[in-house]
Amino acid sequence: MIRIIAGELRGLQIEQPSDKFTRPTTDRVREAVFSSIQFKVVDTNCLDLFTGSAAWAIESISRGAKSVDAIELNREVFEVAKKNILKTKTQDKINLIKADALDFVSRTSQKYDFVYIDAPYREYELVNKILSELAQRDILEEGFEIIIETDDPRELVIPDKFTEFKNKKYGKIHILYLCQN
Repeated sequence: MIRIIAGELRGLQIEQPSDKFTRPTTDRVREAVFSSIQFKVVDTNCLDLFTGSAAWAIESISRGAKSVDAIELNREVFEVAKKNILKTKTQDKINLIKADALDFVSRTSQKYDFVYIDAPYREYELVNKILSELAQRDILEEGFEIIIETDDPRELVIPDKFTEFKNKKYGKIHILYLCQN
């Protein structure tokens, strides 16, 4: 089980998809990330790519985000995310979409303040394509932040439009924070 750390849904536990499909972000890492953005997430539109359990999306809403588009392609994982969103009664603010993350980014016209990218490990090329697409499209609000969870930040190619302003390591996990250059 995964617990929601803070906000109006604090303490609620949600289901975790099978380990064969996902690698859930630990409470410690999610808490650290949200502590660093806690006041900035209020009244924002967020994009959660590779949503998995939807913990990032639910945590964002719990802490005051206006809306989250949560993207998941895997059918079994999508069903777990759907169940978690219904359990937390956040379906009016979380738009769960069964889609390929890169396809979604290349087609959406919605603008986002925060983008969370938690792709399966070693999917560097996919993350690089998503970053390139985000840099080319006009879907990021002024003052946006992109938060990436990865096991090896050296494999990521950060487009010139973005600046890495923070890189935190938690065990084998790196969290990169990007903003407008």
